[in-house]
Order: sequence, then structure tokens, then C-alpha cells
Amino acid sequence: WCRHANSFLYSYAGPSYNSVEEAQRACLANTQCNGITQEPYNRNRYTQRIGPQLHNTSPTGETSWTVCDEPEPEEPLWCRHANSFLYSYAGPSYNSLEEAQRACLANTQCNGITQEPSSESLSCKRSM
Repeated sequence: WCRHANSFLYSYAGPSYNSVEEAQRACLANTQCNGITQEPYNRNRYTQRIGPQLHNTSPTGETSWTVCDEPEPEEPLWCRHANSFLYSYAGPSYNSLEEAQRACLANTQCNGITQEPSSESLSCKRSM
């Protein structure tokens, strides 16, 4: 499964679940389901969705998963973007990149990390 931050798929395809793993298993068994969308406004429930088009501008900070042609790497791939930043804080600041990355991966609201030039601290952020 491929994770798509700040995205959603249209239309429900079945019931919702408390874990992404449960929702993915149900989706694979459901011929109408083309992906999963996590709804932060609905107790972070994972919903089966028809889609199939992925919309990359969720106004509510949803995250979606679709079946990948190739599996995602076990370790997340972090990309550096010089002279750029993400809006809106998604958590506290950290002193090391590794600490900020661990915290970001554990926080469903976090879409990336911005290093604050004024303090050199690293902050979990969400893009809006």
C-alpha cells in the first residue's frame, strides 16, 4: 500500500475501521474499494473508498492509502527541500533530525519537518 498524506478518495465503499490494517484487508476483499481514507474528523477512522481518483488537497488533513504497483520501502524516504517550509505546526520542536523524524512518523497530523533557522530546532509540520 502507498500512503498519500493530505489526500482523499471520493465515496464510501463499505464500513469504517479502527486500524489501517483492518481497513486494507476489507478493501482487498471488496470489489468496489479502490483505497482507504483516514478521517481525522471522525475519530481517525479508516474508511473504504471507491475513488478511484486520488485528490491531493484534503481540506481536513485526511490521509489515504492505495495499492501500489511496487511496495513502499520499509524505511520511509525523507527528501530535503532547501529554502522551503511547511505551514502549521503538528507537534513540538526537537533538537535532532532523527528525533523529529520518529515523532513525525508517529503523528498522523505530521506531513514533514521544517528546520527553524532562528533557533536551529526541528518542528513537525502539516501542509495546508
